[in-house]
Amino acid sequence: MILTALGKGAGAGALYPEFIGRRGLFVGIGTGPASYVAGTADPISLAIPNYYIDAVAGGVTSVSGKYVVYAQPSGTGTRQTWGLRWFIALASAGTVGQEANSANLSAEEVQLALFVGQF
Repeated sequence: MILTALGKGAGAGALYPEFIGRRGLFVGIGTGPASYVAGTADPISLAIPNYYIDAVAGGVTSVSGKYVVYAQPSGTGTRQTWGLRWFIALASAGTVGQEANSANLSAEEVQLALFVGQF
């Protein structure tokens, strides 16, 4: 998932990242994968160059309300890679739990808050 900064425009026109001391707060919007792989995390990347993700703030519900996503780091420390695990949130959307292999989640949108640093 590539997260695009919330707001209009790019570069100086985008609302994020907003710097707090030496770290930036980034709010981004992204869509799910065309083919989810259960048991793994859908990789997160930023649409802006030269930034890395320090932390993802909490789990969020997709815009449709069908899914809850939780972020998972590849390890601890700075400059780890991050991914999202997709869980079915509504019993009417399927069995509650992690989404199945090959599920098409490309129509699902999420808005995430992250703390980012610069390379």
